[in-house]
Amino acid sequence: MEHRRRRGKLIIDGLWDLFVLIKYPKIILMATLAFIAYGLFQDEGVQSFFHSLGDLGYISAFFGGMMFAFGFGAPFGVALLATIADDVNILFGAVVGGTGALISDYLLFKFIRVTFQDEIDRFRDSKAFTMFNGMVKRRMPPRIAFYLSLGVAGFMIASPLPDEFGVTLLAGITTIRMRTFALIAFSLNTLGILVVLGVGLAF
Repeated sequence: MEHRRRRGKLIIDGLWDLFVLIKYPKIILMATLAFIAYGLFQDEGVQSFFHSLGDLGYISAFFGGMMFAFGFGAPFGVALLATIADDVNILFGAVVGGTGALISDYLLFKFIRVTFQDEIDRFRDSKAFTMFNGMVKRRMPPRIAFYLSLGVAGFMIASPLPDEFGVTLLAGITTIRMRTFALIAFSLNTLGILVVLGVGLAF
């Protein structure tokens, strides 16, 4: 009897997991592409190709920044930026790379607000989010919760982690203005790229 109960629970849990995946197919696809890119980057041929692009100087910094912002391009962007660290001024290179990353994040922001809005709204209406949101509102003021969301999104944008998740979080904050988003994205990406260039220069 206990064995049947466990089996039934496993089946129900499996169906629920499948339901969640189907419920947010675009977000799942985006995450899958990011993981595939990290897998591809383990190939030596792919790594050597991106290292060969390091001869373009600040042009490489710009395109490296654009890839740095995309989850499926982040490992390639990091490799490209680290490769050119010896050939560019890292401060100016970080600004150029941050500009490229800003363009990527701007496109992501617009794309997610249009394409992912249905899944963002669906997630907001879910029981899990309602429960979590209720706990947050009871335990901290709305302004602190807002800045906490900005902090989490900012960390994702500044790091080589997929910007898509940070941008999705920001795009879900309906009160954020495009000018504010651009300032946040540019500043944090520039800082993250500066760190990558600094590490590349050191090693």
